[in-house]
Amino acid sequence: MVKVKYDFEKKEWITLEKGSPEGMYIDGYLKDNLDLARKIIRDDWDMMFCYDGYEGSGKSVKAMQDASFCSPETFNIDNICFNPKEFRRGVLKAKAYDSVVYDEAYTGLSSRATMGMINRTLVSMLAEIRQKNLFVFIVMPTFFDLDRYVALWRSRALINVYTDKFQRGYFAFYNMDRKKQLFVNGKKTYEYSKPYPNFRGRFMNYYPVDEKEYRKRKKDALNARENQRIDIEVKKELENELFERVFLMDEGRPEEKKMTHQQKIEILGLTPSVYFYKLKQYKEMREIT
Repeated sequence: MVKVKYDFEKKEWITLEKGSPEGMYIDGYLKDNLDLARKIIRDDWDMMFCYDGYEGSGKSVKAMQDASFCSPETFNIDNICFNPKEFRRGVLKAKAYDSVVYDEAYTGLSSRATMGMINRTLVSMLAEIRQKNLFVFIVMPTFFDLDRYVALWRSRALINVYTDKFQRGYFAFYNMDRKKQLFVNGKKTYEYSKPYPNFRGRFMNYYPVDEKEYRKRKKDALNARENQRIDIEVKKELENELFERVFLMDEGRPEEKKMTHQQKIEILGLTPSVYFYKLKQYKEMREIT
């Protein structure tokens, strides 16, 4: 690793001596790749990088470091987005060559469903990202759940962050060609063994933004997502209970006095397609019990 500091007067990263109290450590091979990306993007390109790894492995920290390296003059905590709405707003207000980190607020077992929202949001914003020549850093649990088009064609590299004997600070870098091969070969089994990464590296636990403020914003986003999930679950339970009560009202009534499907649809306030889908589920559940 080398230690670097951005010189705002020269408008370039300078290498510092070892032991310097200032600056940020970065892997040398990774620095070469990001330097190339900073050069290429100015020839009317965009740069999208994927970061994945287990929860707590440090992938968000790594993505923030690289985002800061790519846009040292403009990157700040407001460029870090924790939900689709923030990401859309971040992309729309960003200027050319800015870095935007999409650090989605995951909530445990719902992370797979969350990836669906990430994919829809990314695909809908691709044209804007391309037009503005942005650096975009996507943080997710696993690369294999990413939209196929984004994974294979629009993203430039994958940085898989991992731990070694519970020690953080390790990553594997896959360039565009190798991440394509990895996605095709590992999609079914979620294996990262074929092909091997272009290189492996280390990184430090360095926050280029205020760590306390970052943790607060992410915690607030997680709480909001969890509350939203609970509200959805409660609403679903109430809908199911009301659905069951409407059908129980007809039990024991003569056939000619039972409500029609149309009357039940109006009472429940459902569309016909949703109603008949729920009706099928209700009948299957009655048969089981």
